Amino acid sequence: MTTNRISPSAPDELASRVDAAFRQAAAATAAPGVQAAVMRQGEVVWTGAHGLADVAAGTPVTDETMFCLASFGKLVIAAAALRQAERGLLDLDAPLRTYLGDEVPGSSVVTTRMLLTQTAGYPDIYTTPQVAPLLPYVAPGSTTPSRYDPDRPFTWSMLAPAYREPVEPGRHWAYSNAGYILLAQVLVAALGGEEAMQDACSAFIHTPVGIPTIPDRAFTLRRSPDAAALLARGYDPLADGSVRDAYDGHRPRGIPTDLFGLPFGDGMFAGTALGAARFLDGLFVGTAFLHPESIDEMTTPTPQSLADADLTKKAHGYGAGTMIEDVARRRWHGHPGMYGGFSSNGATDLARGVTVVVLANGTWLPDEEHPERIETASESVWRALAAACAEAGA
Repeated sequence: MTTNRISPSAPDELASRVDAAFRQAAAATAAPGVQAAVMRQGEVVWTGAHGLADVAAGTPVTDETMFCLASFGKLVIAAAALRQAERGLLDLDAPLRTYLGDEVPGSSVVTTRMLLTQTAGYPDIYTTPQVAPLLPYVAPGSTTPSRYDPDRPFTWSMLAPAYREPVEPGRHWAYSNAGYILLAQVLVAALGGEEAMQDACSAFIHTPVGIPTIPDRAFTLRRSPDAAALLARGYDPLADGSVRDAYDGHRPRGIPTDLFGLPFGDGMFAGTALGAARFLDGLFVGTAFLHPESIDEMTTPTPQSLADADLTKKAHGYGAGTMIEDVARRRWHGHPGMYGGFSSNGATDLARGVTVVVLANGTWLPDEEHPERIETASESVWRALAAACAEAGA
């Protein structure tokens, strides 16, 4: 099942090319359901929904279905942090000890700007003995039994013991979920507590200047009954063509507490493709959220990222919460994500004011012949739509 809505004001060729590309790419992906949106210069060009939000129940994906945005949220919390810096509530170049004391290793050297640009050097915490047993995916070969409970709230105090000394902070680029979890805690401290931090992030997202308001049901960091009612189920595609419910063995009563929200600053948001597209369009095209200087910081790749060989194989650098990729000879600024049976891709072509967002309730299907090729369910559809926009001259 595929549904779409084409804006009456959209150019016919652009909308029709995007629609055709979506139908083909969404049908070919391994995800049960896909949702997408395309905007241009503040206008919604097209939205599309394909497949199922809940396989067992046969519930279709609609434009209102919510998805976990996973690491796409890094872009959002980076923008929120830059806004607090603009307001004078956050010093990006002060050491972390200014906000977190000496509890975190390296806090006298690492700065918030390093966290934003993925140059802080913090090793992964999700595979550590302190954190791995608390998560639904136990590391391969681990002999520690899982203590995961999808209904038990996660707290910063549960994650803090896993932090280790950063590796050469400021000198190299290295993708780090651990750094963005710390970024959330910096904001919590700078803004006066978790509730104040959540209120500030919500206000930042939902009260843009000069563009339509983004409703809470389209973009949120709060695990609420309303969000639970709209949220798709996440799935992991299997090699035989079937899918596995990412949380089926745990049967959560509501939204799994590791899926989004605090303390997970590396993936703190859920929403719809149109909600994410409105945010990106307002951020990069309508300049409704940040000053131009902050946008430049987000979209300018750091020297450390340009020197990283692994990153430059798949992207053209990393700014502050923003990855730079080229598709069909167009440069896009955004962020991908994958977690808990969901994947996301959202980015904007700044030169033409075009934004494409794709969300899927599927991760990625391993390629046994080419294990190095990891393309998520959302990424394959996103690339098809981005190419369609280029072909239509948008």
